[in-house]
Amino acid sequence: MFTKPIRRMIRDLHLDKTSGASELIKAALEILKAQLDSIKNPYMDIKDIILELSRELLNVRPSMAPIINTIGYFFHDLKSYTKKDLLERYINFPQKREKRENVLLSYFHSFLNNYKGKHLNVMLISYSTTIIKCLKEAKTKNFTFYILEARPLLEGRRTAEILSSDFETHLITDSSMGKFIDSIDIVLLGIDSILRDGSIVNKIGSHPLACIAADNNKEVYAIGDSYKYNLKSHFGQEIIVEDKPIYEVYSKKIKKKLFHVHNYYFDTTPSKYLNGIISDLGVLAIPDFLKEVVNTIPLDWFKSFL
Repeated sequence: MFTKPIRRMIRDLHLDKTSGASELIKAALEILKAQLDSIKNPYMDIKDIILELSRELLNVRPSMAPIINTIGYFFHDLKSYTKKDLLERYINFPQKREKRENVLLSYFHSFLNNYKGKHLNVMLISYSTTIIKCLKEAKTKNFTFYILEARPLLEGRRTAEILSSDFETHLITDSSMGKFIDSIDIVLLGIDSILRDGSIVNKIGSHPLACIAADNNKEVYAIGDSYKYNLKSHFGQEIIVEDKPIYEVYSKKIKKKLFHVHNYYFDTTPSKYLNGIISDLGVLAIPDFLKEVVNTIPLDWFKSFL
């Protein structure tokens, strides 16, 4: 049913290993737009086509909550599924997304007011478009960063290169997080998904980092907008973290049956290690965020995908 260019775009989305949620949402939107552009009649009912494409996108990035909620933005409360209806929502989406981002930025700036006048030593892991934007647009430049390189793909290097243009930055190995924990004041984590129990899925290493921070009385905050809430988890579906290609960790041919290599990109950090979530809903403790988010984002549309 899908054209070769759309199939190619879906494949590229599946193979993308380094982009953050914002970039992946953009790619998913481009796929939806390409499908709409291929339809000639603006008033034809295309619900079946769009539902099938949406299932493809959900299966390609099953743990990526923002893609799920972006699709939900297009589907919820629609009375008819035509190219005209969906294009209208496509056109309005950037404005709504920008509004959420600006509200999140405002709450982040309010959060920083708690540390006004204090030089903050901050530990980060991997790459988060949202965190980088928050920090780059912060009114204060009173930061020093310790950034974990984030193996196996080393996305932390990209973060360090960006932030070092404005701030003192230390790029450190993942296993040295404990060595540097005494030097930092706060840990900021990005978010790939927020699960219904308040735990977060993020770059592997986030869980041990949060544990070490908590053990040393350092605050840990996760940053991401409300679209990071995972509807699969909300409706009781298991969130599967895939084992990625082992050659990224071990390039030799494995000859021994008892030798196993694992390569996970994500782990799950329990909510007990988080002081709160900074989002477009506010700077909230986990229970308060969960209570607020289910009253904010569309939920019921996802039942047709269960």
